[in-house]
Amino acid sequence: MIEVGIHEGTLTVFFAPWTRPFTRTDAVRVPLEAIAEAHHLDRPLTAATGVHSGLLVSGFAKVGTWTSLKGVRRLVAARRGVPGLRIVLKGRVAGYDELILSVRDAGEIRRHLAAVLT
Repeated sequence: MIEVGIHEGTLTVFFAPWTRPFTRTDAVRVPLEAIAEAHHLDRPLTAATGVHSGLLVSGFAKVGTWTSLKGVRRLVAARRGVPGLRIVLKGRVAGYDELILSVRDAGEIRRHLAAVLT
């Protein structure tokens, strides 16, 4: 569904072709200095709440933008059975306050981000 890479001070999220109509982009690039926190999520589907624009297959997948009642905008690409990350940004970057992403190597990516952010 997605690929996450960290290169030259930038976190890049590449979206699969079928997700692009829902994310409205093929990739999101976030400078590492714009990342405030990164958390491992066992069930990333539950982290995306609020009003949404995108794909919602109840209990299976969420892809698109979710906005909380407090105005927090989240770019979401999450599916059941795949661990994930919540990446909290410092202010709004690329139109989002947080990224909720399902990635198989979520623990490794979080550890890498934690090492870079400290």
